[in-house]
Amino acid sequence: MKKINLYIRLSSILAFLGLLFFLFFFYNIGETLERHFYGVQLGVTLEGKDLSGFLRREVEELVLKRAETERVTPENAYINRENGEVVPEVVGREVEVLNTVKQVMEAEENTSLSIMVVELYPEITAELIHSIDTLKGSYFTWMGSGHSRVTNIIVAGEAINNTLLHPGQVFSFNQTVGPRTAERGYHYAPIIVGGSVVLGLGGGICQSSSTLYNAVLASELEVVERYPHSKPVGYVPRGRDATVSDHLDFKFRNNTDQFILIKVSSYGGKIEAQIWSN
Repeated sequence: MKKINLYIRLSSILAFLGLLFFLFFFYNIGETLERHFYGVQLGVTLEGKDLSGFLRREVEELVLKRAETERVTPENAYINRENGEVVPEVVGREVEVLNTVKQVMEAEENTSLSIMVVELYPEITAELIHSIDTLKGSYFTWMGSGHSRVTNIIVAGEAINNTLLHPGQVFSFNQTVGPRTAERGYHYAPIIVGGSVVLGLGGGICQSSSTLYNAVLASELEVVERYPHSKPVGYVPRGRDATVSDHLDFKFRNNTDQFILIKVSSYGGKIEAQIWSN
């Protein structure tokens, strides 16, 4: 009886090993046949890497990994606010994964291939910025005296200078200039509040917004939001001012089909706003 049990156990083990061998053999034969009939042809290389026998899923995985390293995000050209120089655009790159895989799978034997890449061009180029050379309208006002007030006017103007607007884009004075804080260079100077003149941080910047407002009017752009002071101001004619505060904004729209560039400069005791177009 013991011999019979031993014989049965040995037979079971041998049968199990035989099954494993069969499965291993069958799997390898199946994979070999799959690669032969459906894999990449012999001698096909992609960027120097031999892909002979690669299946589509393996080629896709390889190309996707390469796409991650090849990807470059396009970046618009822009004007450096500090020195006024044009910083060139960055042309992006994106691997055409599906087309690259397709050309590998359809390639004939001993074919050397390169990854297919498409260039992504940014909307704003240095050439476009340089083409903005036509003055649409301008306006200047005298800043008067008062060091703190003049400083505030200049700081606000510098924040606006070299602002580029897309066709249809709305300009917001408050968003462009940002918070009026001491850390950003603003001083306490007279402001008009409810018909009275008091000291306030950033006092005087309404002259910057009013100067820009008149340049916008001269350029025939669409005024979206504008508020007058509660009492007349001396630096622009009556009804031609544009007050701003934490709750009041000055906005206008580039209602043309061209890019426009806002230039603001302070010189000789005056501040000037210019609207340029291409």
